Amino acid sequence: MIGKNEDESSVVSTPFALDILEKRKKDGELGYEQQLAYDHASKLNMPSKANAEKMQNELVEEGLSARGAVKVIDIMPINETQLKQVLVIEKKTHEEDTIKKVMAIVNKYR
Repeated sequence: MIGKNEDESSVVSTPFALDILEKRKKDGELGYEQQLAYDHASKLNMPSKANAEKMQNELVEEGLSARGAVKVIDIMPINETQLKQVLVIEKKTHEEDTIKKVMAIVNKYR
């Protein structure tokens, strides 16, 4: 069998993935795809893993799905227009009040 069957799928933010890749890099050499992912993630300006977890919890409390919260963390939109484009992934509209609260959270962790 080439791959594993996954019963569960979960989304993780880039800071969390970078943490996993750093641990694997300490244990041994990364595969080609893992090295590309590591190089890409390490060049991004994003919150630490701990801050990303806190941010994700706050975003979920504001009504975003886990998937939407991860996308917001990965992209760190700079304005409300960009945030609305990121939240298209949720396939629902958010009220302006929610958008402003989410932007405040993003700016707090920037």
